[in-house]
Amino acid sequence: MEGKRQLDRRDFGKRLSLDSSLVEYMDSNKCIEHLLAQLREQHRSLWREKLAVARLQREVAQRTSQGAMHEKLIHELEEERHLRLQSEERLREVTLESERNRIQMLGLQQQFSRMEETVRSLLQSQGSPEQKKEEPAKI
Repeated sequence: MEGKRQLDRRDFGKRLSLDSSLVEYMDSNKCIEHLLAQLREQHRSLWREKLAVARLQREVAQRTSQGAMHEKLIHELEEERHLRLQSEERLREVTLESERNRIQMLGLQQQFSRMEETVRSLLQSQGSPEQKKEEPAKI
């Protein structure tokens, strides 16, 4: 019986050592599985971060180009405003010049009409040239 007890103790010890190896093996497998799960999660997390970075870079590029376009539009608007102001000023100048020329034309027409009247009255006062030829002969 004593021998049997020793045998049982040895078997128990072997089983214990076998069980602890199995536990260690199972623990190491669990550890490996856990590490693999963490690695997969880190890969997913890294992939999400890369996607987020790419999206943010696109947004920054888009806003930068929008900002550049905005600046360009502002510059073009200022240029158009300047050209419009120049055109309006030139229109005022041309309108004033046109009004002065119209007034000058009216003055010249009136002067021409007076000169016509003067010439007619001179011609009437001098009479016809045939009458003039006869008059010196009468003297």
